[in-house]
Amino acid sequence: MNGEEFAKLYTRQDSDETITPFQNEMGFSLIRFYPKDTQYHKDGRRMFVKIANLDRGFFYGVDMTKPQKRDDTTEYVITDGEEYKKKVTNFISDGSEFSFESTTNKIIHKPTGKNFTMNKFVEILASNHLSDRLFWKRKINALTNAILKFIFWLSDKHYDRVKTAIDKYHFRQKQAYSEEKVNDVDPFFKYFLIYRNTLFIGLVIALSAAVLVYKSNILDEFTIANPLIVLAFFLFLSLCEKISVWLNAKIKEFFTPRQFYNEQPNFIERLHEYQYKNKFQLKLK
Repeated sequence: MNGEEFAKLYTRQDSDETITPFQNEMGFSLIRFYPKDTQYHKDGRRMFVKIANLDRGFFYGVDMTKPQKRDDTTEYVITDGEEYKKKVTNFISDGSEFSFESTTNKIIHKPTGKNFTMNKFVEILASNHLSDRLFWKRKINALTNAILKFIFWLSDKHYDRVKTAIDKYHFRQKQAYSEEKVNDVDPFFKYFLIYRNTLFIGLVIALSAAVLVYKSNILDEFTIANPLIVLAFFLFLSLCEKISVWLNAKIKEFFTPRQFYNEQPNFIERLHEYQYKNKFQLKLK
């Protein structure tokens, strides 16, 4: 079965704008209008549905798109719809949840064994897209993003999810990592290599601890002449340096390609990649 024959398993609906069979694969794409009572429809957005039965699995995906005219053609630019109060869910499968039965032309849900016609399956995809399936995932992503911004900030760097992903790709293509000029560190006391923001946070913590120590009378003499205070101060500087060097090494490792496939990504890379993992099981009608 080719793409055109596969697309014929779907009966066009009034809400469908275009149906395009894939040329070299068993699949098709579908541009559909949003329901008329939604703001997405009023703003001219379109639902972009893709379904394909490949050797490595049965794949599908749905995205919100924004049509743009260019010469005599219309391009559909994928958007996340974050500007809307009622969110939609863009998603793409990994090919493992469903399969296609060629003898019955039905789509099988592997975990339950339920089967669906192509039209019913498209309606399931559209329904899940119109539901906010990633509400809690977005909250966790926001927290993850804030943690990464703080980690990069401690090393006097800037984290932006999209820009960082592009930089990561470029550095890996060049097989090298070049640090930003802002990351040059002047030794503190001409000895301790400490980033400014790490030092700032450390001083805030140290000041808070000093106030507690002073109020609790743990030290009889809380003065600069007390040798314990002096030793604690230099111990604090050494700790800040170790944190700075460690964080810089982890960020450099994040941008540098792993030499071996079995190397495990560090915690920064795992946090960064986690934001892109939006897998969930479809709600079946």
